[in-house]
Amino acid sequence: MRSAVFKHLLGHYRSHKMGMNLRINSGEKVQIATSLGALDCLYWQALGNGLTNLAKGIHRTITHSYQYHQVRLPCHTIKK
Repeated sequence: MRSAVFKHLLGHYRSHKMGMNLRINSGEKVQIATSLGALDCLYWQALGNGLTNLAKGIHRTITHSYQYHQVRLPCHTIKK
């Protein structure tokens, strides 16, 4: 059974993930940075609540998006 916290964070994650696609296509860096900030916030909330797998998924989304824009978060770098 999924916890209420997991369902809540997952709903926000899915929403911001879809919104990120729209913002990347618009090319507005401020909007992209806003979406990345929201995803970063969800990442840390997931980690803080012990939802490691959700946090890993959010991290993958953030780093995957880097191939489509130039905005970067310092704590989510691409590891080679």
